[in-house]
Amino acid sequence: MATPDPEELLLVEGLKSRDDASVKDFLERYRSLIFHCIGQFARDSSQRDDLYQDLVIHVLERLDRDAFDPQRGSLGTWLYRVAWCRCVDLRRRESARRRPQLTMAGDDMPEKVDQSPSPPELAGSKELSGVVRHAMDDLLPEERTLLNLRFVDGMALGEIGRACGISLEQTKYRLRRATVALRRRLLLVHMTGKASL
Repeated sequence: MATPDPEELLLVEGLKSRDDASVKDFLERYRSLIFHCIGQFARDSSQRDDLYQDLVIHVLERLDRDAFDPQRGSLGTWLYRVAWCRCVDLRRRESARRRPQLTMAGDDMPEKVDQSPSPPELAGSKELSGVVRHAMDDLLPEERTLLNLRFVDGMALGEIGRACGISLEQTKYRLRRATVALRRRLLLVHMTGKASL
């Protein structure tokens, strides 16, 4: 257990009350420490400045919630840990925004097929249906059968399982695999303009 530094305690109290002198002292004293942490995450100067402002606000908000415990260490150590965690959190959020959220096809598959027309059907897209038919031709026979039973005939998962002589879990697994295979072929068409692997 650390012995609290009276000077740090005064500084923290001044920061909580937003005393101008305390804020100025804090910014001068810990600027280099915060920028050292930021340097691990941002290379561009404008990014570093934005991140610096975010971190200062975040630190002040944490202090307002009494997150700093002087019994556990110095203000500088606590500050670096808070800044580091905040930078990691912001980086993760940024990565999540840039990365599309992919889910396995069929994970949330409803028991019954939605019978309402899809957007391509409403638009009467002959070109799209031709691409899908061509991609379906490249699938394995079982994959084609499962997809047709599910999405063309509108059969429920249990009905498909009984028709194919497989369990409900196997039906879900194989239908998911078939859907992924179809999506891969459609993605390839979209990227290359070629309708077959």
